Amino acid sequence: MSRTESDRSVILVVEDDHTSQQLMHFFLRKDYEVRLAASVPSAKEQLADGRVNLILLDFSLEGDEDGLDLARWLRKVDDARKNTPIVALTAHAFTTDRDNALEAGCNDFLTKPIRQNDLLTAIKKYA
Repeated sequence: MSRTESDRSVILVVEDDHTSQQLMHFFLRKDYEVRLAASVPSAKEQLADGRVNLILLDFSLEGDEDGLDLARWLRKVDDARKNTPIVALTAHAFTTDRDNALEAGCNDFLTKPIRQNDLLTAIKKYA
């Protein structure tokens, strides 16, 4: 029995690269409702518009704010969403990048190029 649209967990993919957005959508669309945002302001709009169960977050985004700015804002300012799980997906692969993501409030950290199996394993821990 398949889940109805309203039963599926909502994943917000915050990513400014169109190809990466489409890849995430392709990986997830069967089991999750996928929403897309390319910048911090568009992510905040998506968050304000409804239920989001998990955020997949790139570091580099359109505009003046990056993914870590969004994570910090969610954890410190947005009481309604401060416990929403955040999985960082980034090409920044140094240990300091991982540490910065976790310090900003991300729950998990995956590096690009991302393997579908690793992505789905991380999502299932939180969504």
